[in-house]
Amino acid sequence: MGFHSLVQRITFKVSGRAVSSSGLYVPSDLQYDYAIGGVPLLSAAGDQTPDIEKPVQQRKDQFDAFKDPGEYSLNQWWLRSQGSFIGGEGVIYQDPDTQGAAKNIRYHHSLGVDPFTNPDLLGLLRETEQATAIGGSNTGYPYMASQINTFGDCVWVARGSTIEMRKVTASDLTIQSTSTLTTSGPTQQIRGDIATFKAVSGSVDTYFSMVFMQDFSSAANSGIWRTDAGAVTSTRVYQPPADLNFPTVAKARGLLAFGARSALYMLDPYAAPNTALPASPNASVPIDQTIVSITDGPDAVYVGANDDNRGYIYKTTFGATGLVNGLTLTAVMPQGELINDCQAYVNTYLVVTSNSGIRVGQFTTSAGISNIQYGPQILTVPVTALDSGFGKVAFYGTHAYVATLGQAQHDGMKGIMAVDLATIIQDANTGASFNPYCTWTYFPNNNQPVYDVAVTQTGRVCFTADFGTNSKAYVEHATTLIASGYLDTGRCRFNTVEPKLFKYFSIRTPTPLQGDLTVTLLDDTNGITNYITYGSTLDPGTGDIATPIPGGPRNWQALRFTLRRSNTDVTVGAKLDSWQIKALPGVLKQRMIVRQFLCFNNMQDKGGNRIQGDTLAIDTLTAIRQMCQRGDTVTLQDLSQDISTQVIIDDYQFAMRTPPGPNKENFGGILTVTMRTVADAVSTLPTQVPETD
Repeated sequence: MGFHSLVQRITFKVSGRAVSSSGLYVPSDLQYDYAIGGVPLLSAAGDQTPDIEKPVQQRKDQFDAFKDPGEYSLNQWWLRSQGSFIGGEGVIYQDPDTQGAAKNIRYHHSLGVDPFTNPDLLGLLRETEQATAIGGSNTGYPYMASQINTFGDCVWVARGSTIEMRKVTASDLTIQSTSTLTTSGPTQQIRGDIATFKAVSGSVDTYFSMVFMQDFSSAANSGIWRTDAGAVTSTRVYQPPADLNFPTVAKARGLLAFGARSALYMLDPYAAPNTALPASPNASVPIDQTIVSITDGPDAVYVGANDDNRGYIYKTTFGATGLVNGLTLTAVMPQGELINDCQAYVNTYLVVTSNSGIRVGQFTTSAGISNIQYGPQILTVPVTALDSGFGKVAFYGTHAYVATLGQAQHDGMKGIMAVDLATIIQDANTGASFNPYCTWTYFPNNNQPVYDVAVTQTGRVCFTADFGTNSKAYVEHATTLIASGYLDTGRCRFNTVEPKLFKYFSIRTPTPLQGDLTVTLLDDTNGITNYITYGSTLDPGTGDIATPIPGGPRNWQALRFTLRRSNTDVTVGAKLDSWQIKALPGVLKQRMIVRQFLCFNNMQDKGGNRIQGDTLAIDTLTAIRQMCQRGDTVTLQDLSQDISTQVIIDDYQFAMRTPPGPNKENFGGILTVTMRTVADAVSTLPTQVPETD
């Protein structure tokens, strides 16, 4: 019954064993000590062959492939740290390997802080002031445009039939001059933006704005109007087209670009009063589309238009006179995405805002022909019926400032979003490239749509909000910082859903701090725990702060840093350099179990009963060998304690103790089996908050 051929027979059932469908040993009259996978075994534990049990070493062997060293393997800590925030907001999980080549520069959300200006330090933004009330009796949308003239740093503010030139002061937009346009009634309003021009007349520079009047009942005073800086009167330069709906004006190629529904006109801004529009437009988009935006690109004028389903971007071609003589389609938006504004910047970027998000495109050239390659939406919001998504765009330095029309981004308030055009992020999962964004200036408690945005000569952001008689203008203060702002990191989960024990955090700041900085822990049960506030009298130093609360294993943890301005000097405040957290694996440690077993053809159980068979030992060894080679879980039964444990056989060793007889009937020895528990790794996590971000 041994091995007498080249083919090994299948191991037969060991004598005295009964196997159930679950692979468990069913006890019989024979008194065994253990069973593995249904194979009964007698213990051989003794002084020379002890049984051993110990925890499995829980170390994650891996090297650091990140820009910031030590993210994993210092003294077995699991670490997550961040030293720059220039990647902006928008990540849910603080997993560096999903952030492309520039590792770990993004975060979840911020309000009132500036991550872009200084790449090494996170600081507070300047607060926003409500400017002098907008004049005029007519209601309407508030428009704005920046203008630098002989009066200094100024902006235009328009609403209803009134347009004002305002000088930018430290905390206000003070009215320098006001002009009221002649109207046929209260429904006649300034519509279609403001395009600013500069004309040279002898040695005197003349600055003026171009506005469009829309009348819903009469065309008597409708048209394109010009207002000179410092003047108290306005002049109608161009008479209106037959179709007064949906006007758009802009400055492009030194001309006044005017869009009226599907028609595009390129006009002389210095024309005589009451000049009639050309009989035919210079170009047109398809008749079922409406022009909503015009901008001056590197080689052409670019036009944004919408039909009922999506947006389109066209570019002009030019004739001998320099005027457009046609429009070529260069980009198409996805279904349902309607353009609100598109503006070119430094002949390189095209920022597109829509009813559902913000995109940044780049001008490209192939075979001498320019085109637009736009990226994914860097921020996507739900589409609503009225004032949806994001609106007007203004630029300064490397930043694009975008007005919020729809879903509030400033914790229930509406303000300005900032897009950093100087930084490109590539998502490691999708391969998509996009620009960072974050919330920027806002006025507390303003939940009305922001209709227009402008930037002063010194880079201060201004905007208009609300509608009708409640319209207001706002300006970023010259020096005063916002009272407080905060940044929430992404959820630190170390790329695994295994439980973790979060033990310490630490931060680095400039010293001394010029304002308070509070560190708050955010955990996966929606818990918010304020841990410590640093300030001028408490330096964070380089030490770790223990975090015993909340206790127990967690799926993830995030940090909130609240920065405050100084109590004695409103021009300075707290700044943050970097942060780090330390965690340990939170799973229950597995156990390593080493058991010694008798493996002979002839044995005696604990009750003195003989257990024997010609191939008993080889059958037992073969069964253990097969279980180890499969690598699957089996059940270890401690029959004396009536305990069952799920294990994996990692190793076995058979030590022959007797020389085999002539017919191999004396085959036998000590069988050492090394097992690792698997069920011990199950740990209970706290109730998780649904991930709705």
